[in-house]
Amino acid sequence: MTQMPATRAEWAYEQLKEKILSNEIAPGERLVVDQIARDLGISPMPVREAIRRLEAEGWVESKPYIGARVAPIRLEELEELYTIRLALEPILARTAVDKATPEVIEELEALLRQMDRAVEAGDAAMFSRLNYTFHRTLYDLSPWRELNRIVTAVWEKSARSRWIFVQTPEAMRESQSEHWGMLEALKHKDARRMEELMRQQKQRSFENFMSYLKRTLEMSELKSAREGN
Repeated sequence: MTQMPATRAEWAYEQLKEKILSNEIAPGERLVVDQIARDLGISPMPVREAIRRLEAEGWVESKPYIGARVAPIRLEELEELYTIRLALEPILARTAVDKATPEVIEELEALLRQMDRAVEAGDAAMFSRLNYTFHRTLYDLSPWRELNRIVTAVWEKSARSRWIFVQTPEAMRESQSEHWGMLEALKHKDARRMEELMRQQKQRSFENFMSYLKRTLEMSELKSAREGN
């Protein structure tokens, strides 16, 4: 059973954070307290508390005479976040290997079969959700709890960028090949191979994403310059 938040402010915080992560509330969008309170069916006070907490965590920024808005996605920040993930996730995956039980391996194999079907259907959104579940299930095996906490926090921060970059069928198939290799590494308790595959996947996806994002930003800037002339 899912545990209910202790307070309305906590509940409002979770609702707003989920909307930010899913891009239901887009980067740069204003957060109007009274409107949010009406939408959530609560008073403005817990909404204000939730927004202050989100601001402290970097999800929201406030400016005088403008108010609170969802923090924009910045290229430099994403580059930093993905660099951290590239450094830490292979280590976390390596430390998970010895803790893999037959039950967890069976669960991961079932996830990969679902992901195969998502690839065949060209369903990038479903693939992304299952990919998150696969990695979280793997990482949660690790006894390195503090590292897992850090990776989870950084992953959440970078998750807002997922709506920008839709994986191609070719990229999804390549990821799946690596995922199946990771499963084999788990089965054979091959921690070195697991770390190697995870680093390979993160390096490739990081480079593809940053290249795509830079091209997108350059095209956007060029379009703005043309419209300004």
